[in-house]
Amino acid sequence: MKRYLILLAVLLAASACRQAQDTRYFAPAVEFGSAQYAVTPGQGGLDIDLHLSRPASQALHVGLNIDSSLEEGLQYQVSSRTVDIAVGQQDASVHVDLVDDEIWVESAWIELILKPGERYTLDPGKSVARVDVSKTIEIPVFRLNAPEAPVVTNPFLAETLHFQLTAERVTTKDLDVVLDFDGLEFGKDYRIAGSETAGFTYPAGARSHVFSVEILKKDQSGYDRQATLAVVPQKGLYTVDPDGSSVPVHLSDPVVPLNALWRTPALNGGTGYRWNQAIKTPEGEWDGNTTVDMGRSAEGSNYVQNQRSLWDHSSFSCPATASPSHPFRLTDLCPKIRYPSEVAILDYGANESYRSFFPCDSLLRFVADKPDTPNQGSLAIPSPRRLQAYIGDRAAWGNTWKDDANKTGGDMAASTDPAIQGQVTVTLEKLEGTYDLDERVLYVTAWFSSEDAHLMEDVDFTKWAISKDDGLWKVEYKIWPR
Repeated sequence: MKRYLILLAVLLAASACRQAQDTRYFAPAVEFGSAQYAVTPGQGGLDIDLHLSRPASQALHVGLNIDSSLEEGLQYQVSSRTVDIAVGQQDASVHVDLVDDEIWVESAWIELILKPGERYTLDPGKSVARVDVSKTIEIPVFRLNAPEAPVVTNPFLAETLHFQLTAERVTTKDLDVVLDFDGLEFGKDYRIAGSETAGFTYPAGARSHVFSVEILKKDQSGYDRQATLAVVPQKGLYTVDPDGSSVPVHLSDPVVPLNALWRTPALNGGTGYRWNQAIKTPEGEWDGNTTVDMGRSAEGSNYVQNQRSLWDHSSFSCPATASPSHPFRLTDLCPKIRYPSEVAILDYGANESYRSFFPCDSLLRFVADKPDTPNQGSLAIPSPRRLQAYIGDRAAWGNTWKDDANKTGGDMAASTDPAIQGQVTVTLEKLEGTYDLDERVLYVTAWFSSEDAHLMEDVDFTKWAISKDDGLWKVEYKIWPR
């Protein structure tokens, strides 16, 4: 019994002296082997080293964030965004591959940033590795510039836009530069001045070159398109600075809000609204206010047309013109065929002043300066306009026009009345002007021609500043709503 107690005491003593097992986990610190690397694309790539402060006692998965001035997947790629570290491993690496043929900048960078994890620790000062990429570019690097950006133009004006292409170094040979205009069709929507293709020749020895893009006329009220003009890199010939490869271009022809001009309706319930028209004098003043009835050519259109408004005359029981409507005061510019001339302008008018030239659709076109300021802009016509008047025996017409109006329903073209002796045609060859709907005023310069001698015959040129300009009669107007 005594021997048994002694043995038990020895065992208990031995147990008391043995050290307890340490089961705690000490997370290793992970850091990059270096904070700075340098490489050239021709080397293909490089390995970025990772180091653990102690061998991994269990498998680790270290995540990476990546930032770069280059395009991942095209100009470079990283072997993995997670570095796997096996048990017992203390060093690892991640491979960064560079695509030499896609890198066309002389200086770029890539940064790898270690993500925090639960099974390892990070030192913020050692958790970022920067790779500086340098390359000697032997071919030109172009940069596209515009006088202002974004470029804004109204396609109705068919303006020519000018751009500049610059190079970091002088070129040794002529280069064919390729352009892309973001879905606009070459030859239909635009052209390059002096070129039959969507590009141009950049001359040898130049550090910069100006080229011109011709926007082709598009007569579409409400048209609005955001486009981008870009230079397309050509491998082995030239490349483009990513920060200067394109220029935004806004093509816009907004619908002009013409309601400010529709103030006083035509007389006797006629169609359209009345405008006053004054002609410029030699002293620079404005003379007269002969009216014209005008209205929008169609809903949503930027064209306006003059009106010939008919109504059922209560006294004569026949169609008659509802109000005087003299586009561009042409009756004033043809005094030899105005009342009371024996041969005069004829119309279904109860009053001599109601007899005028017949209306012309799309007589004026409003062209907004900019998309955000449609209340100001210019006035134009895309092609000449013809205005006609019937002429004949004034006295005879005075006796028959009422019966003739009932026969034709007001359509002079259907008349066979012998009092009508013919027509006078005046062509509005071109038109320029400006409008300001906030001020409710239009300033118009019009150029007229006519094969008939009646235009400007016996006009008092001391009263109005009418002149001949390249064989055309030039007249300046101020027009405003009545």
